[in-house]
Order: sequence, then structure tokens, then C-alpha cells
Amino acid sequence: GMVTFRVSALTALLGSAMMGSVFVGSLHLWKLIGYRDTNRDEAGTIQRRFVSVLFACVFSAAVIAGLAQQQADSDSLLELLGLRCAEPGRAIISSLALTAVLFLGPIVQHLVDVSEDAAYLVSLPGPKWVTLRNHVLAPVAEEFVFRACLVRLWVGAGFPPGAIIVFSPFCFALAHVHHFLELIRRQDRKTALLQVIFQVFYTSLFGMYSTLLLMRTGSTAAVILAHSFCNHQGFPDLSFLENEHHPLWRHRAWLGALYVGGIIGFCWLMKPATDGFDSSFWPSDT
Repeated sequence: GMVTFRVSALTALLGSAMMGSVFVGSLHLWKLIGYRDTNRDEAGTIQRRFVSVLFACVFSAAVIAGLAQQQADSDSLLELLGLRCAEPGRAIISSLALTAVLFLGPIVQHLVDVSEDAAYLVSLPGPKWVTLRNHVLAPVAEEFVFRACLVRLWVGAGFPPGAIIVFSPFCFALAHVHHFLELIRRQDRKTALLQVIFQVFYTSLFGMYSTLLLMRTGSTAAVILAHSFCNHQGFPDLSFLENEHHPLWRHRAWLGALYVGGIIGFCWLMKPATDGFDSSFWPSDT
């Protein structure tokens, strides 16, 4: 259902710029106190950045709460932030199933790897804090700030759903650019720049998908779990398509077809899988 939360376009854009700046700025505040934080996978760095993103989450929620306070009949904060919604269970299952269809190729590839003794079914997690960051801390913080809070502002400003889905993720993608300032330290400018462009491209694409899921299902938990699942899958390893010494080289035709099939199935199922939710992030008249 529709919630009553209205802001001006200017408030929405200024608010989202602030949320993004506080999110990224807080990650790097530690450098002012003398922490180098050169390796983002180091336990201490992750722990400090956990404190940072916790602050960014509280700040973003406070912006929404403050704006909601000024509106007499405003709904509860939990509803405004997608933490309470009509059908959380169905939203989570639909979102995870749809995301798994997208990853059909990599999932089956992994199972074939296991059957060929080229991989373990369940690999041992790496360093504890890296695993925690990739599976819990980053998905929760990023989806809370860049989806729940930021999209709420844009919906409140009355921007059309299509525009919110396409343009709001650039706040999220540009917030990742700080990774690349770190990359430039390690390699030449051109390689780093190509990586920046590629990463902005796919973080924007993921952001569009995540925004669509949030707006269509109304569930922040669903987008957090979808994000965690994508981080767990990582970027697919397509080397089996070109390296004839790869153990999966002889399976390349049908595995490649499954990759394509997963992407087609994903596009085909996207609307039906997210239909029929009473989402507070979707304008009620459309």
C-alpha cells in the first residue's frame, strides 16, 4: 500500500547526496586519525569500516525519521524503510529464486566442477572478517542506505518508478569509486580506470535490479539477501570458454547455453516473480 511520505525533488536529491557522501566519507574518516587502511581485507580495516557504515545507516535513517516527523499522518519508520511489509516470506523466496535463475550457469558449472573433482561442494570460508563483510556487513549497510533510505526519498519526491530504477543506482555505483582510488595505488592509471568503468557499470546494473526488487516487493530484507547471494556467487569464471586445458572445456557448449538460458529466464520471470506485492515503494495509481 501507499505510505504518506512526501518530500520535494530538491530535498530528495540533496538528501541522497548527503547519504552517499556520509557513507563514503565515514569509511575514510579513519585516515584523518592516522590509520593507513591500505588493505581493505585486513581485519582491523573491516572492523573500523563496520563502525563507519553503522554510523551511515543511523544517519540515513535519521534523515528519513526527521522528514517523516514533520508529516502529521506519516507511517511508522519500519514501514517507510521496508523493514515491515505485507509478505516478507514470499518477497525473500521470490527474490532469491529469481536471482538464482540469473546465476543458473555459474551454479551448474560449480556442480559439474564438484563432480569432476575440480572443486569442493562447500568451500572453506576465507578470513572470518572478509566473509562477514561480503555476506553480512556490506549487503546490510549498502541496501539499507542506498535502497531503503535513498529510494524512499525518491519515491517520496514522486519521481517515476522507471527513473528511480535507472538513475538512483548511480549514487550507489559512484559510492564504489573509492575502491578504485585504492586500485590506482596498485597498478597503472589505464588498468585502474578500465576497472573503475567496469565496476561502475556492473554495480549500477546490480543497483537497478535491487531497486526494482525493493520497489516491486517492498521488502528490504529481500534485497539484502539477494545482495548477499550475489556477493557469495562473485563474478563468474568464464575461462572454460577459451582455455582448452580447463577441466570443463569439453562441457563448454551446454554450459555456455545454460548461462544464456539463465539470463533469458531471469528476464522472462522478472515481472511474474515480483507481481502481486502490496509494496509501499510503488506508486498506488500505476
